[in-house]
Amino acid sequence: MSEILWYIAGVVFIAVGIGFSIGWHELGHLIPAKLFGVKVPRYMIGFGPTLFARKRGETEYGIKAIPLGGYITMIGMYPPAKPGAKQRKGFAGDSIAAARTAHSEFVTEADKNRMFYKLPVLKRIVIMFGGPFMNLVLGVVLTLVTLVGFGSYARSTTIESIADCVPSSFTTNVACSSLDPVSPAKQAGLLAGDKVLSIDGQAVSNWDEVVSYATAHSGSVSLEVIRGDAQQAISLTPVVVSRPVVASDGNSVLQRVPFFGVVLKTERQQQSVAAAFGTAGNTIAQTFNLIGTLPVQVYNSLSATIQGQHRNGSGAVSIVGVGQAAGEIASNQQASFSDKLSGGLMMLASLNFALFAFNMIPLLPLDGGHIAGGIYEAIKRGIWRLRRKGDPGPADTALLMPITYVVSGLLIVLSLVLILLDLINPVSF
Repeated sequence: MSEILWYIAGVVFIAVGIGFSIGWHELGHLIPAKLFGVKVPRYMIGFGPTLFARKRGETEYGIKAIPLGGYITMIGMYPPAKPGAKQRKGFAGDSIAAARTAHSEFVTEADKNRMFYKLPVLKRIVIMFGGPFMNLVLGVVLTLVTLVGFGSYARSTTIESIADCVPSSFTTNVACSSLDPVSPAKQAGLLAGDKVLSIDGQAVSNWDEVVSYATAHSGSVSLEVIRGDAQQAISLTPVVVSRPVVASDGNSVLQRVPFFGVVLKTERQQQSVAAAFGTAGNTIAQTFNLIGTLPVQVYNSLSATIQGQHRNGSGAVSIVGVGQAAGEIASNQQASFSDKLSGGLMMLASLNFALFAFNMIPLLPLDGGHIAGGIYEAIKRGIWRLRRKGDPGPADTALLMPITYVVSGLLIVLSLVLILLDLINPVSF
């Protein structure tokens, strides 16, 4: 298959995956809503003009032209105004009134007790958390399938070459000089082709385990290696050096690590379930950090583009950038089919973690905003019970609609800016 066709295949793969992830998210809302008796007139993937729709029972299921999200329509998302409440005017009043009457065309006399806002708080939270939770589950499953099934590339314990010295600097000069000491590996007699089986009697399957052990146990270590058909023990003392490593934010920082003086072969290795769960947890944490600094990420990308610089490869990208990355991974002629498939699956896992984290932001119109409203209502009702006051009723989150429109507008602007940046100054993957 030609490089162009592989690129298109990568884009199609990620587009279908995103569509499935959106539909999967909305199922997380739809299923509990129906179980709890809420009327759901629509289940849609995408926005804009309808491409396909079919009605099953009281719900219309469909696909729309713009694949930038999805939604389900639940009647009674917001409670009516409380008796005697002061009616606001202008934009604020109009937006609040529109929220209260939204989807009223689907309400019949028989539906009065099927309103979302009439459910107990816990059931409302379950419905709103259901969507992000489905993305969390899908992200974890994809991570497990990829890392446990396909594995990931890691430094093996097979030595490819031996360094002659301990370089005086790993940032500006990696060549040996007459003043640099001989590397521990060369001094101990390790050779290219040796495979390390254990360190101080502890079996190892990759070089990271060797480094971790040497970091925790300073001084001389004994390596059991296989050379040809024979095994032998080789003792050496790693040198602790300051070496640049890539931090979680994508920046390079210096870290004190043991230096052996070996260059290792990389190979795909299957990870344990525990290690895969650890990777998923780290990815989720990094995703929350990225989303928490999204405005800064967009500003940095915009600044780099204006100054003619390359963007940070670990920074935020739009759906266009995701498609570009998927195409580049798929069209890489040096990668095997397993590499391409596992890369695409891990990208989908990261996207689902992003959908989970993004929707948990406690601001309307996001799911986290509705969850926060439910928690606020539960706390308020608890306080009122302790004070022996009457039921205050459901939290009137419709009053937050003006803020909701502002948040929605900011999200749209940030998305458009990222799309523009991905077209003008795409990130190289």
